[in-house]
Amino acid sequence: MTLDERLAPLASSNLVTLVLDPEHLRFRWANAAAVRLWNTASVEELLARDLSDMSPAAQTRLAGYTARFREGQTAQETWTVYPGGKPVPLRAFFSGIDLDDGRQGILIQALSDDGAPEAERARSVEALRHSSVMVTLLDAQGGVLLHNPAALRAFGESAPFAERFVDESLAPALVEAVAQGQVVSRETRVRTLQGERWHVVEARPVPDPATGEAAMLVQHTDETELREAEETAEARAKLVAELAGALDLVEQQKEEILALSAPILEVATGTLALPVIGALDGGRSEEMGARLLRAIVERRSRSVILDLTGAATADAAVAEHIAQLVRSIRLLGARPIVTGVQPALAQAFAEAGADLSGVVLLRSLRDGIRASARGWG
Repeated sequence: MTLDERLAPLASSNLVTLVLDPEHLRFRWANAAAVRLWNTASVEELLARDLSDMSPAAQTRLAGYTARFREGQTAQETWTVYPGGKPVPLRAFFSGIDLDDGRQGILIQALSDDGAPEAERARSVEALRHSSVMVTLLDAQGGVLLHNPAALRAFGESAPFAERFVDESLAPALVEAVAQGQVVSRETRVRTLQGERWHVVEARPVPDPATGEAAMLVQHTDETELREAEETAEARAKLVAELAGALDLVEQQKEEILALSAPILEVATGTLALPVIGALDGGRSEEMGARLLRAIVERRSRSVILDLTGAATADAAVAEHIAQLVRSIRLLGARPIVTGVQPALAQAFAEAGADLSGVVLLRSLRDGIRASARGWG
Protein backbone atom coordinates (compact mmCIF):
# COMPACT_ATOMS: atom_id res chain seq x y z
CA MET A 1 0.00 0.00 0.00
CA THR A 2 1.14 3.52 -0.72
CA LEU A 3 1.52 6.15 1.95
CA ASP A 4 -1.71 7.83 0.79
CA GLU A 5 -3.60 4.56 1.06
CA ARG A 6 -2.25 3.73 4.51
CA LEU A 7 -3.03 7.15 5.96
CA ALA A 8 -6.32 7.81 4.16
CA PRO A 9 -8.40 7.33 7.35
CA LEU A 10 -6.52 10.26 8.94
CA ALA A 11 -7.05 12.68 6.06
CA SER A 12 -10.10 14.31 7.63
CA SER A 13 -9.07 13.87 11.29
CA ASN A 14 -8.84 16.95 13.52
CA LEU A 15 -5.55 15.52 14.82
CA VAL A 16 -2.71 17.27 13.00
CA THR A 17 -0.93 14.51 11.09
CA LEU A 18 2.17 14.79 8.90
CA VAL A 19 4.86 12.51 7.51
CA LEU A 20 8.34 14.02 7.42
CA ASP A 21 11.20 12.85 5.23
CA PRO A 22 14.14 13.51 7.62
CA GLU A 23 16.74 12.96 4.91
CA HIS A 24 15.40 15.56 2.47
CA LEU A 25 13.60 17.71 5.09
CA ARG A 26 10.24 17.80 3.32
CA PHE A 27 6.76 16.69 4.27
CA ARG A 28 5.60 13.65 2.25
CA TRP A 29 2.02 13.54 3.53
CA ALA A 30 -0.30 15.91 5.43
CA ASN A 31 -3.96 15.99 6.36
CA ALA A 32 -6.37 18.92 6.35
CA ALA A 33 -5.68 19.75 10.02
CA ALA A 34 -1.97 20.17 9.19
CA VAL A 35 -2.86 22.44 6.25
CA ARG A 36 -4.93 24.64 8.60
CA LEU A 37 -2.13 24.70 11.20
CA TRP A 38 0.45 25.85 8.67
CA ASN A 39 -1.92 28.37 7.02
CA THR A 40 -1.33 26.98 3.54
CA ALA A 41 -3.82 26.94 0.70
CA SER A 42 -3.53 23.23 -0.02
CA VAL A 43 -1.81 19.98 0.84
CA GLU A 44 0.32 20.38 -2.29
CA GLU A 45 1.61 23.76 -1.12
CA LEU A 46 2.53 22.33 2.28
CA LEU A 47 4.33 19.33 0.72
CA ALA A 48 6.28 21.69 -1.56
CA ARG A 49 7.76 23.58 1.36
CA ASP A 50 11.54 23.35 1.80
CA LEU A 51 12.36 22.70 5.48
CA SER A 52 16.16 22.78 5.06
CA ASP A 53 16.32 26.00 7.10
CA MET A 54 15.33 23.98 10.17
CA SER A 55 17.60 24.82 13.13
CA PRO A 56 20.49 22.47 13.99
CA ALA A 57 18.85 21.84 17.37
CA ALA A 58 15.62 20.68 15.72
CA GLN A 59 17.54 18.45 13.28
CA THR A 60 19.41 16.88 16.19
CA ARG A 61 16.12 16.10 17.94
CA LEU A 62 14.78 14.44 14.79
CA ALA A 63 17.95 12.37 14.48
CA GLY A 64 17.43 11.24 18.07
CA TYR A 65 13.90 10.11 17.20
CA THR A 66 15.04 8.03 14.23
CA ALA A 67 17.60 6.31 16.46
CA ARG A 68 14.78 5.37 18.85
CA PHE A 69 12.59 4.11 15.99
CA ARG A 70 15.29 1.64 14.95
CA GLU A 71 14.97 0.15 18.45
CA GLY A 72 11.17 -0.06 18.14
CA GLN A 73 10.50 2.97 20.36
CA THR A 74 8.36 6.08 19.90
CA ALA A 75 8.73 9.60 21.23
CA GLN A 76 6.60 12.45 22.49
CA GLU A 77 7.63 16.00 23.22
CA THR A 78 6.39 19.54 23.23
CA TRP A 79 7.40 21.39 20.07
CA THR A 80 6.88 25.02 19.20
CA VAL A 81 6.26 25.66 15.50
CA TYR A 82 6.00 29.07 13.83
CA PRO A 83 3.42 29.10 11.02
CA GLY A 84 3.32 32.64 9.66
CA GLY A 85 5.91 33.63 12.27
CA LYS A 86 3.50 33.08 15.16
CA PRO A 87 4.57 30.55 17.84
CA VAL A 88 2.20 27.61 18.31
CA PRO A 89 3.05 25.06 21.05
CA LEU A 90 2.13 21.48 20.19
CA ARG A 91 2.15 18.21 22.07
CA ALA A 92 3.65 15.98 19.39
CA PHE A 93 3.87 12.20 19.08
CA PHE A 94 6.55 10.68 16.82
CA SER A 95 6.85 7.19 15.38
CA GLY A 96 8.61 5.58 12.45
CA ILE A 97 6.84 4.93 9.15
CA ASP A 98 8.04 3.49 5.85
CA LEU A 99 8.01 5.89 2.91
CA ASP A 100 6.96 4.73 -0.54
CA ASP A 101 10.61 4.29 -1.60
CA GLY A 102 11.42 2.09 1.42
CA ARG A 103 13.28 4.71 3.45
CA GLN A 104 12.21 5.54 6.99
CA GLY A 105 10.06 8.59 7.57
CA ILE A 106 8.66 10.17 10.72
CA LEU A 107 4.94 10.06 11.43
CA ILE A 108 4.03 13.17 13.41
CA GLN A 109 0.68 13.52 15.19
CA ALA A 110 0.15 16.65 17.21
CA LEU A 111 -2.38 18.30 19.48
CA SER A 112 -2.52 21.99 20.22
CA ASP A 113 -1.07 22.36 23.70
CA ASP A 114 -3.86 24.55 25.11
CA GLY A 115 -2.50 23.91 28.57
CA ALA A 116 0.88 25.03 27.30
CA PRO A 117 3.49 26.30 29.70
CA GLU A 118 3.33 29.92 30.48
CA ALA A 119 5.60 32.22 28.46
CA GLU A 120 8.55 32.06 30.83
CA ARG A 121 8.54 28.27 30.88
CA ALA A 122 8.14 28.01 27.10
CA ARG A 123 11.09 30.35 26.58
CA SER A 124 13.17 28.35 29.05
CA VAL A 125 12.45 25.15 27.13
CA GLU A 126 13.43 26.74 23.81
CA ALA A 127 16.60 28.25 25.30
CA LEU A 128 17.60 24.82 26.62
CA ARG A 129 17.07 23.27 23.22
CA HIS A 130 19.22 25.82 21.40
CA SER A 131 21.92 26.20 24.05
CA SER A 132 25.49 25.11 23.25
CA VAL A 133 25.80 23.87 26.86
CA MET A 134 25.29 20.09 26.98
CA VAL A 135 22.51 19.32 29.48
CA THR A 136 21.41 15.89 30.68
CA LEU A 137 18.77 15.04 33.27
CA LEU A 138 19.38 11.74 35.08
CA ASP A 139 17.50 9.74 37.64
CA ALA A 140 18.95 9.05 41.07
CA GLN A 141 20.83 5.98 39.79
CA GLY A 142 22.44 7.80 36.87
CA GLY A 143 20.04 6.65 34.16
CA VAL A 144 19.41 9.20 31.41
CA LEU A 145 15.96 10.83 31.43
CA LEU A 146 16.57 13.64 28.97
CA HIS A 147 19.27 15.10 26.70
CA ASN A 148 19.13 18.55 25.17
CA PRO A 149 20.21 18.67 21.49
CA ALA A 150 23.77 19.78 22.38
CA ALA A 151 24.17 16.72 24.60
CA LEU A 152 22.75 14.48 21.89
CA ARG A 153 25.27 15.83 19.38
CA ALA A 154 28.12 15.24 21.81
CA PHE A 155 27.22 11.84 23.28
CA GLY A 156 24.51 10.28 21.14
CA GLU A 157 21.11 8.99 22.17
CA SER A 158 22.01 5.76 23.95
CA ALA A 159 25.51 6.23 25.41
CA PRO A 160 25.40 5.49 29.16
CA PHE A 161 26.33 8.38 31.44
CA ALA A 162 28.94 6.23 33.21
CA GLU A 163 30.89 5.79 29.95
CA ARG A 164 31.31 9.49 29.21
CA PHE A 165 34.36 10.04 31.33
CA VAL A 166 37.93 8.95 30.71
CA ASP A 167 38.25 8.70 34.51
CA GLU A 168 35.82 5.81 35.10
CA SER A 169 35.52 6.60 38.81
CA LEU A 170 34.03 10.05 38.17
CA ALA A 171 30.46 9.11 37.18
CA PRO A 172 29.67 7.08 40.33
CA ALA A 173 31.38 9.75 42.45
CA LEU A 174 29.13 12.44 40.93
CA VAL A 175 26.00 10.34 41.48
CA GLU A 176 26.95 9.71 45.12
CA ALA A 177 27.82 13.36 45.82
CA VAL A 178 24.57 14.64 44.29
CA ALA A 179 22.59 12.05 46.24
CA GLN A 180 24.02 13.70 49.38
CA GLY A 181 22.74 17.10 48.20
CA GLN A 182 26.07 18.44 46.92
CA VAL A 183 26.73 20.55 43.83
CA VAL A 184 29.92 19.29 42.18
CA SER A 185 32.07 20.88 39.48
CA ARG A 186 35.03 19.18 37.77
CA GLU A 187 37.27 19.81 34.79
CA THR A 188 37.86 16.46 33.16
CA ARG A 189 38.43 14.60 29.92
CA VAL A 190 35.31 13.13 28.32
CA ARG A 191 34.60 10.81 25.41
CA THR A 192 32.37 12.38 22.76
CA LEU A 193 31.32 11.41 19.25
CA GLN A 194 33.97 13.88 18.07
CA GLY A 195 36.74 12.29 20.18
CA GLU A 196 38.19 13.12 23.58
CA ARG A 197 37.54 16.67 24.81
CA TRP A 198 38.10 18.72 27.98
CA HIS A 199 34.81 19.63 29.68
CA VAL A 200 33.87 21.49 32.82
CA VAL A 201 31.14 19.29 34.29
CA GLU A 202 28.66 20.52 36.89
CA ALA A 203 26.23 18.16 38.61
CA ARG A 204 23.48 19.27 41.00
CA PRO A 205 20.42 17.71 42.64
CA VAL A 206 16.99 18.69 41.21
CA PRO A 207 13.51 17.19 41.33
CA ASP A 208 12.30 15.39 38.22
CA PRO A 209 9.61 17.80 36.94
CA ALA A 210 7.56 14.87 35.62
CA THR A 211 7.51 12.72 38.77
CA GLY A 212 8.84 14.88 41.57
CA GLU A 213 11.42 12.25 42.42
CA ALA A 214 15.09 13.01 43.06
CA ALA A 215 17.08 13.60 39.88
CA MET A 216 20.47 14.95 38.82
CA LEU A 217 21.06 17.77 36.35
CA VAL A 218 24.44 17.55 34.61
CA GLN A 219 25.85 20.35 32.46
CA HIS A 220 28.94 20.10 30.26
CA THR A 221 30.82 23.13 28.94
CA ASP A 222 33.51 22.44 26.35
CA GLU A 223 36.79 24.01 27.51
CA THR A 224 39.07 22.19 25.04
CA GLU A 225 40.18 25.27 23.09
CA LEU A 226 40.82 27.26 26.28
CA ARG A 227 42.74 24.34 27.80
CA GLU A 228 44.86 23.96 24.66
CA ALA A 229 45.51 27.72 24.57
CA GLU A 230 46.64 27.62 28.21
CA GLU A 231 48.91 24.65 27.54
CA THR A 232 50.36 26.42 24.48
CA ALA A 233 50.98 29.56 26.54
CA GLU A 234 52.67 27.50 29.28
CA ALA A 235 54.85 25.73 26.71
CA ARG A 236 55.82 29.05 25.16
CA ALA A 237 56.61 30.56 28.55
CA LYS A 238 58.78 27.53 29.35
CA LEU A 239 60.56 27.88 26.01
CA VAL A 240 61.14 31.60 26.59
CA ALA A 241 62.58 30.81 30.04
CA GLU A 242 64.85 28.15 28.55
CA LEU A 243 66.00 30.53 25.83
CA ALA A 244 66.64 33.26 28.39
CA GLY A 245 68.70 30.79 30.42
CA ALA A 246 70.63 29.77 27.32
CA LEU A 247 71.29 33.42 26.47
CA ASP A 248 72.48 34.08 30.02
CA LEU A 249 74.83 31.11 29.72
CA VAL A 250 76.12 32.36 26.35
CA GLU A 251 76.67 35.82 27.81
CA GLN A 252 78.48 34.32 30.80
CA GLN A 253 80.67 32.22 28.53
CA LYS A 254 81.31 35.25 26.36
CA GLU A 255 82.51 37.20 29.39
CA GLU A 256 84.70 34.26 30.45
CA ILE A 257 86.23 34.03 26.99
CA LEU A 258 86.82 37.78 26.98
CA ALA A 259 88.49 37.56 30.38
CA LEU A 260 90.78 34.82 29.07
CA SER A 261 91.62 36.63 25.82
CA ALA A 262 92.13 40.01 27.52
CA PRO A 263 93.00 39.32 31.17
CA ILE A 264 93.55 42.23 33.50
CA LEU A 265 96.73 41.55 35.48
CA GLU A 266 98.15 43.41 38.48
CA VAL A 267 101.87 43.21 37.58
CA ALA A 268 103.08 45.52 40.33
CA THR A 269 101.70 47.60 43.13
CA GLY A 270 99.46 50.22 41.50
CA THR A 271 100.09 48.88 37.98
CA LEU A 272 97.64 46.96 35.80
CA ALA A 273 98.48 45.25 32.53
CA LEU A 274 95.99 44.31 29.79
CA PRO A 275 97.50 41.92 27.23
CA VAL A 276 95.22 42.04 24.16
CA ILE A 277 95.05 38.69 22.36
CA GLY A 278 93.16 38.07 19.14
CA ALA A 279 90.88 40.23 16.99
CA LEU A 280 89.48 43.54 18.19
CA ASP A 281 86.11 44.83 17.01
CA GLY A 282 83.78 47.50 18.29
CA GLY A 283 81.81 45.32 20.69
CA ARG A 284 84.84 43.56 22.14
CA SER A 285 86.74 46.84 22.50
CA GLU A 286 83.86 48.41 24.43
CA GLU A 287 83.51 45.42 26.78
CA MET A 288 87.27 45.23 27.32
CA GLY A 289 87.47 48.97 27.98
CA ALA A 290 84.57 48.86 30.45
CA ARG A 291 86.24 46.04 32.41
CA LEU A 292 89.58 47.85 32.47
CA LEU A 293 88.17 51.21 33.61
CA ARG A 294 86.22 49.52 36.43
CA ALA A 295 89.40 47.75 37.54
CA ILE A 296 91.38 51.06 37.56
CA VAL A 297 88.82 52.65 39.88
CA GLU A 298 88.39 49.59 42.11
CA ARG A 299 92.15 49.00 42.51
CA ARG A 300 93.17 52.69 42.48
CA SER A 301 95.79 51.98 39.87
CA ARG A 302 98.39 54.61 38.93
CA SER A 303 99.71 53.00 35.74
CA VAL A 304 98.06 50.89 33.03
CA ILE A 305 99.96 48.91 30.40
CA LEU A 306 98.14 48.06 27.15
CA ASP A 307 100.14 45.28 25.53
CA LEU A 308 99.21 44.88 21.84
CA THR A 309 101.74 42.19 20.97
CA GLY A 310 99.00 39.58 20.44
CA ALA A 311 96.43 41.85 18.74
CA ALA A 312 95.34 40.13 15.48
CA THR A 313 93.75 43.06 13.64
CA ALA A 314 95.27 46.34 12.58
CA ASP A 315 92.95 48.86 10.95
CA ALA A 316 91.89 52.45 11.53
CA ALA A 317 88.86 51.44 13.58
CA VAL A 318 90.98 49.37 15.97
CA ALA A 319 93.49 52.20 16.26
CA GLU A 320 90.74 54.67 17.13
CA HIS A 321 89.32 52.30 19.78
CA ILE A 322 92.75 52.02 21.42
CA ALA A 323 93.31 55.78 21.28
CA GLN A 324 89.93 56.35 22.92
CA LEU A 325 90.75 53.84 25.66
CA VAL A 326 94.05 55.66 26.30
CA ARG A 327 92.18 58.95 26.72
CA SER A 328 89.74 57.31 29.16
CA ILE A 329 92.64 55.95 31.23
CA ARG A 330 94.07 59.46 31.50
CA LEU A 331 90.72 60.90 32.56
CA LEU A 332 90.76 58.48 35.51
CA GLY A 333 94.17 59.83 36.58
CA ALA A 334 96.21 56.78 35.55
CA ARG A 335 99.29 56.76 33.25
CA PRO A 336 98.80 54.80 30.01
CA ILE A 337 101.74 52.79 28.63
CA VAL A 338 101.32 51.07 25.24
CA THR A 339 103.60 48.15 24.37
CA GLY A 340 104.06 45.68 21.52
CA VAL A 341 102.78 47.90 18.70
CA GLN A 342 103.36 45.96 15.46
CA PRO A 343 104.18 47.76 12.16
CA ALA A 344 100.70 47.28 10.70
CA LEU A 345 99.08 48.71 13.83
CA ALA A 346 101.54 51.63 13.86
CA GLN A 347 100.49 52.42 10.29
CA ALA A 348 96.83 52.17 11.32
CA PHE A 349 97.44 54.70 14.14
CA ALA A 350 98.97 57.07 11.60
CA GLU A 351 96.15 56.66 9.08
CA ALA A 352 93.52 57.19 11.76
CA GLY A 353 95.30 60.30 13.04
CA ALA A 354 95.12 58.86 16.54
CA ASP A 355 96.58 61.23 19.12
CA LEU A 356 99.09 59.28 21.24
CA SER A 357 101.16 62.28 22.28
CA GLY A 358 102.41 61.95 25.85
CA VAL A 359 101.87 58.17 25.81
CA VAL A 360 104.85 55.94 26.55
CA LEU A 361 105.27 53.52 23.58
CA LEU A 362 107.56 50.56 24.25
CA ARG A 363 108.48 47.32 22.49
CA SER A 364 107.42 44.70 25.04
CA LEU A 365 105.33 44.10 28.12
CA ARG A 366 108.53 43.58 30.12
CA ASP A 367 109.72 47.07 29.07
CA GLY A 368 106.38 48.45 30.11
CA ILE A 369 106.55 46.88 33.56
CA ARG A 370 110.05 48.28 34.07
CA ALA A 371 108.96 51.72 32.88
CA SER A 372 106.03 51.67 35.25
CA ALA A 373 108.32 50.73 38.12
CA ARG A 374 110.57 53.69 37.30
CA GLY A 375 107.64 56.04 37.16
CA TRP A 376 107.71 56.90 33.43
CA GLY A 377 104.75 58.58 31.89
